[in-house]
Formats: sequence, structure tokens, C-alpha cells
Amino acid sequence: MELSDRIGNNEWCQSCFKRRVNKGYSQCLFCQRKMTKETINYDKAGYADGYAAAQIQMLTLGTNKADDIEKQQLLKVPEIAKSKYRFGFEDGKNKYEDDYSMDAAFGFDL
Repeated sequence: MELSDRIGNNEWCQSCFKRRVNKGYSQCLFCQRKMTKETINYDKAGYADGYAAAQIQMLTLGTNKADDIEKQQLLKVPEIAKSKYRFGFEDGKNKYEDDYSMDAAFGFDL
């Protein structure tokens, strides 16, 4: 099974992705990490952070750069999920900019 298929699959350890984990296990037998009930979807987390970062950048008139916020948040993301987080972050920033542009185009109070 490909590594990309293991990500987010509850049958595989979400820390090392090297061992199948049945529902009865409390920890992975390969890396010895305790199993958690939920896994973080880094694509969605990046999207939410990107949307918020773009909003903060606009409200602070560019003093808080979205790229600086992204670098700060990436320190908390595991190495294996950094690319998914980055794509989600960019999508969130772009969505906020689109929303802002549409509001401005239609004359809504910004």
C-alpha cells in the first residue's frame, strides 16, 4: 500500500505509517506511540490558518505578514504533513482574498 493511502487511514499508525493498528491496540507496535482517537487533517488546518492569516494581514495593514504566520505555524506541523499544510494554507489565503475582492466589488461594508 502506498504511503499516501495510509495517511488518514485509521488502520495504519498515523505517526510512523509503518504498522497496521487494529482497534484493540492502545499503541503502535513499531514506534510505541500511543494511538489517538482522532487524527489531524492538516489540509483543513492549513486552510483555516491561511484564511485567518490573510484576514490578520489585511486588518493590521500588512504589519503581520501571512508568510510569517505560516512559518510560525509550520513549526508545529510534523514533517510528513508540511506539504499538505502549505497547500491548505495557500488555499485559505486565496479564498479570503477572493471573498474580500467580491465584497469590495459589490460594495459591501468591509
